[in-house]
Parts: sequence; C-alpha cells; structure tokens
Amino acid sequence: MKISPLWKQLITESFLKTTIRLPSQFNLAPSSARFAIEQMCRLFPQNKNVSIRPIRLAGLRAEEIKPYNDVTQLILHIHGGAFFLGSLNTHRAFVSDMVARTQMQALHVDYPLAPEQPFPEALDALFDIYNTLLVQGIQAKDIILSGDSCGANLALALALKIRDEELPQVSGLMLLSPFLDLTLTSESLRYNQKHDALLSIETLETGIDYYVPKSMDKSHPSISPLFADLAGLPPTLVQVGSKEILLDDAQRFKEKAEQANVQVTFKLYTGMWHNFQMFYAWFDEAKQALADLAEFAHALDQS
Repeated sequence: MKISPLWKQLITESFLKTTIRLPSQFNLAPSSARFAIEQMCRLFPQNKNVSIRPIRLAGLRAEEIKPYNDVTQLILHIHGGAFFLGSLNTHRAFVSDMVARTQMQALHVDYPLAPEQPFPEALDALFDIYNTLLVQGIQAKDIILSGDSCGANLALALALKIRDEELPQVSGLMLLSPFLDLTLTSESLRYNQKHDALLSIETLETGIDYYVPKSMDKSHPSISPLFADLAGLPPTLVQVGSKEILLDDAQRFKEKAEQANVQVTFKLYTGMWHNFQMFYAWFDEAKQALADLAEFAHALDQS
C-alpha cells in the first residue's frame, strides 16, 4: 500500500519527535547520545553508486567518497551534531547521496568533538585539513566547503579563517540547516519549537555548554560566525526548512551576507524540519534540496 506524502511526513515527524527530540531533553551522557544517534542513522540507505575509501589527513580519520576515479572537484563536508554528536557513520549515507547527485568527490572528516575537545579544537583541525589539501596540490578553486547544522557553523568559520589568513579561498560554501548563533537569539527557536521534528533547544544548549569554554563570549565571531564581518566570502548556498528552530539563523545570515555583497542563493523548503536533506531516500523536498545543491555546485565549476 502506497502511503500519501502527507501521512508519510506526519508518521516520520512523530517518529523523530519520539525517538530523537524527546530523549534529547533528558541530558544523556555524550557517549549514550552518540550511540543512539549512530544506531538511528543506520536506517539511512547508503548510495551504492560511489566508492568509499578510509584515509587519514592531518592526523584525522576521514573518508574519500568518489563517483568515479579521475574526478577533480572536491566537496569538503563537515557533519553536524551540535558540536558533540555525529561521525563518519551518521552522515556517510547523506554524503554518498551528495556525491552521487553532484558527481563530485567528497572528503568527509571525523573532526574533534566536544566536550572532550572544545573550541577551538575542531576549527583548528579543519584548518589543518585545508592547508594539507593545498600542500597536496589541490587548488582552492576546485574545493567547495559544505556543512550541515553545526558543521555549517564550522564551514563558515573556516572560510572566514581562510580569508583572514590570506590563503586562497574556496570556490563556494554550502550551508545546510546552519547553526550560526550560539547566543540563541533567533526568534525561530521559540516559534518553531513545537514544529521542528528533529532538533530541540535542549540539544543546542547542551552542545553550547560542551563546546564553548566558560571564559569565552558566545558571540565571538569564530564561535557564532553570524556576528562576523562576512565581506569577501565566496558564493554561498543556504538551505533551510520552514519548520526549523534554526530558520532565523539562516535568514539572518542571508540578510547580513547580502549587505556585505556576498552572492547568496537562499532556498526555503516548506514543511521541512532540521537536517531534512538526510531524508533524501524518502521525501521529495529532500530530493529537491540535493538537486538544488548539485545545480549550485555545478554552476561554481563552470564559473
């Protein structure tokens, strides 16, 4: 029996609220929360039309995911997880879909997580990765920085660090359901609190407590890159769902980036929750998001 799109969405949202969002309000130990998320993400089907090779880069575990051997364009993807969750395992299926859809290779990195390694460990490690890629002869114009949720925070912070260190800048940024304001001043945190099926304010608060040292201001531009000077960033794609508690993070970034003369492609997906792109196998909106992402990436390759 074929389930209607509306019923499929309602069933999925109910399942996510029960299995992920509700437990997140009980402040589980990081190890328990990580195990639960990894088990849940095993439900996502991995794309079989790509090859996956484990590697080490700048001392970190990573995976090189390719659609074919001699591909040159590289997407450096930084996974989400509120700075203390997520891994190669949780996002492998999504990145494999991204690679299959774009026909570009991806580098998926197992960066340091809080609370074991708080700010600036993750950002510094990713900066080392980028430097290593340049040393290996990969040209900045062939690299697209991508991230989902807190991974989008780190991708944006990395692009700003690349700019400030006067290194060759990447060709583009892809920010998916971005978490950019760790001061939690976005209005959508309140008005979408009951609508976002996946992400809770409690998860964000836990991640912030783990990630940000007590001595640091949460509005520091490297921690909350929404408050950074955004001038000089490369063309940027922003994707966000209308039901996300982080909706306003994305909208505020769009407004501020455009004021700084950054070329922004902003995509809003009606009825979608946080990180809906990972549900590519089941929802047309997620399929459209991957198609939009591929269109953006290909336009960068041709410019």
